[in-house]
Amino acid sequence: MKPGSGRRLASRPALGARARSGRWILVLLLPTMSNLAKADPEPKRPPPEAYALHCSGCHRLDGRGIPGIAPDLREIGVLLDVDGGRDYLGRVPGVAQAPVGDADLAALLNWVLTEIAHAPPDPAYTAREIAKLRAHPLRDPLAARRALLDPKP
Repeated sequence: MKPGSGRRLASRPALGARARSGRWILVLLLPTMSNLAKADPEPKRPPPEAYALHCSGCHRLDGRGIPGIAPDLREIGVLLDVDGGRDYLGRVPGVAQAPVGDADLAALLNWVLTEIAHAPPDPAYTAREIAKLRAHPLRDPLAARRALLDPKP
């Protein structure tokens, strides 16, 4: 800038102050932003409605599934009696990656087991348990299911 032109450039200290104030805004917003990531992606729904919306496309409204595509949910109660079966049910990709929050998913899985499979889980799944299980979805659920139901000596 030419001397006497009447315009001043912002000095470096002023730019530094602006940058620092911008950092404070970020620091103040971070807790809010992290809560957004934890929020349920959808409003809470009663389990039958959530089932109809998220599960029935493959498992049908009555839970009978589609051979070769989605298993018959009326028969999954046997997995609760097998070592590792309870964890398996919370880790299958359709459950682990369902677009509902942990509490809603626990309620949905408990409802499916009780109403469709006629095998109420004891104890019922909790949001904490679901969060832990769905953090590690199964890569090959068919192989895992075979291993659970047909263990080799």
